[in-house]
Amino acid sequence: MDDGAAHPTPDGSSPRSAAEPPDPVDAAVRRIRAHGERVTVARTAVLRVLADTQGYLTADQAFVAVNRAAPGVHRTTIYRALDALERLGLVVQTRMGPDAAAYRLAASVRGDGPPRLHVICRACGHVGEAPADLLDAVARRLAEESGFRLDPTAVALAGHCEACAENPARRR
Repeated sequence: MDDGAAHPTPDGSSPRSAAEPPDPVDAAVRRIRAHGERVTVARTAVLRVLADTQGYLTADQAFVAVNRAAPGVHRTTIYRALDALERLGLVVQTRMGPDAAAYRLAASVRGDGPPRLHVICRACGHVGEAPADLLDAVARRLAEESGFRLDPTAVALAGHCEACAENPARRR
């Protein structure tokens, strides 16, 4: 008999309502299994940390956050999890200038549209996004002339945000 109350699922978690967006971690775990890969505590913890983060995290920042949720997971294990998740297309690594690489859930996992380019202000460090098709002509030309396949999401385009461009004293 249905009493209208939400009942726990067999694994003890609460069921999601039809109005709630799908959990990106659940979707990512299904994709890991579909690739025949192992779903580990570290991989799941990294996915959860990235899903709960609005911006980007370095590997060290991810390690600190994962260690709060799952103490005892070794730093190297987190690095390996990030590498595996990137290889599976679940996580995107972007070089944000001379600093360490930054990680974020892939757009296909987040469910928020197509991949985006990253732009970073050299003066204030603000990271923004731009449409990925901005570099389509460059990618086509590279492919035609040299056979090179550009991945524009792998690096951030550097320059100056509007506020810093208007204020020469802020520029480096």
